[in-house]
Amino acid sequence: MRSIGNVLDEAKGLGPGFDFLRVFLAFGVIFTHSFGIVGARSVDDTPILWFNNYWILAMFFGLSGFLITGSALRLTLPNFLINRGLRIIPALCVEIVFAAFVMGPLVTTLTLQAYLSDPQTYHYLTNIVGWINYVLPGVFKDHPAPQVNLSLWTVPHELGCYAIMSAFIAFGLLKRPALVVLAAAVIMLGGIGLVAVGYAGKHHGFLQEFEYVVFYGPSTRLYYSFLLGIATYLYRHRLPYSWPLFGAMIVLSIGIALIPPGPWASYPVLNAVDGAPMAYIMAFLGATKLPRLPFFHTGDYSYGIYLYGFPVQQLAFNLMPASKSAVLNFLVSAMLVTGFAAFSWHCIEKQIMKLRKRFSFVARQRLAPEDPKEIAAGSSLSPGVVKPGS
Repeated sequence: MRSIGNVLDEAKGLGPGFDFLRVFLAFGVIFTHSFGIVGARSVDDTPILWFNNYWILAMFFGLSGFLITGSALRLTLPNFLINRGLRIIPALCVEIVFAAFVMGPLVTTLTLQAYLSDPQTYHYLTNIVGWINYVLPGVFKDHPAPQVNLSLWTVPHELGCYAIMSAFIAFGLLKRPALVVLAAAVIMLGGIGLVAVGYAGKHHGFLQEFEYVVFYGPSTRLYYSFLLGIATYLYRHRLPYSWPLFGAMIVLSIGIALIPPGPWASYPVLNAVDGAPMAYIMAFLGATKLPRLPFFHTGDYSYGIYLYGFPVQQLAFNLMPASKSAVLNFLVSAMLVTGFAAFSWHCIEKQIMKLRKRFSFVARQRLAPEDPKEIAAGSSLSPGVVKPGS
C-alpha cells in the first residue's frame, strides 16, 4: 500500500490538496465567527457546529506543523527564524496598521482628532509583536462582538509553536520523531490528568497560566495539533494513503460532532479522541489531488483571509446592522475579504517571498512560473520543482 509520503514524493513538492485545504479552513474560521459577529446563537451551543471551534484551528495548526517541518529539516536555525519572520510579520504589520489608521478613523464614533490622540489607538500596534489587544477607541463598541480582530488571539501561540520548532532544530530532535510524539503525548495526557483530578485552575501565578495555555485551555489544541503535524510529516512514509482509513476518520469526527456539547467536551478530551484523526485527515487531503479553486489558485490567499476576516466581518455588520443572519454576514464578508486577501498576497506577501527564496523551498515553489515555456527558458528554481496543482 502506498504511503502518504509516497504520494507527496510523486507530487515533487507540496501536496496538491494543501492549497485547497488552507483556503477552506480560512473561510471556515470566518463562517464560525459570523455567529458571534451578528449576535446570533453561539456555535458553542449549536448541534454539530460546536465542533467547529475545535477542528478548524486544530487542523490549521496541524497543517502548519506539517508544512514547515520540511523547511526546518533543511534550514539552519537562523535561516528558519528569518524565513518564518518574513512570512508572518510583514503582512501582519500591514493589517494592524490598516485597522488602526485606515479602518479605525472611518468607523469610530469619536472625532478624528480624539481618535488619533487616544493612546489606545497606538497601543493597538503591540499586536505586531504578539502582545494582543482587541479594542480601538470608539470602534465597533456597539456591536455584539466589540473586538476589532478576534483572530489575533492565535498570534502569540503561533510564535510559541515556532519557538518549539526552533528548539527541535537546535537540539536535533527532528531526527528523533519518537520524541516529538512523546511531547504531544505529554500535552494530551497532562491535560486529561489535570482535568480528571480537579487540579485545573487550582494553582496561581505563572504555573496556572502555563497549565492553562499548554494543557487545558483553548490554546492546548494549537500546540498539540502543531506537534502532531510535525510527527505526521516525519512519519509520512509509514502512514498509509488509504481511502478506507480516511473515511473511518471522517466518520469518527462526525460522530463526535453529533454528540451534544457539554462538560465532557474539554479540550484535553477532544485532543485525545480526535487530535490524531484530524492530523491524518489533514495529511491525506493535502496529498490528494483536490480541484484547483477558481481565482484562488493564482496565489496563497489563506493568510490574508485569516488576517482580514474578522475586521471585514465587522465592517459587513456595519453595513447591515439590522441583520442577524450569520449566513448573510459570511457570504458578504467572504466576497469582501477575498479582495483584501488578494491585495495582501500580490502587494505584500508575494513581494516578501522574493526575499525568502533563498531560505524557503515553499517560497521558490510559490514564485514558480505557471507557463512551462517560462520554466524551460530558465528560472531560479531547481530542476524538477513543480508548482502545486500543476
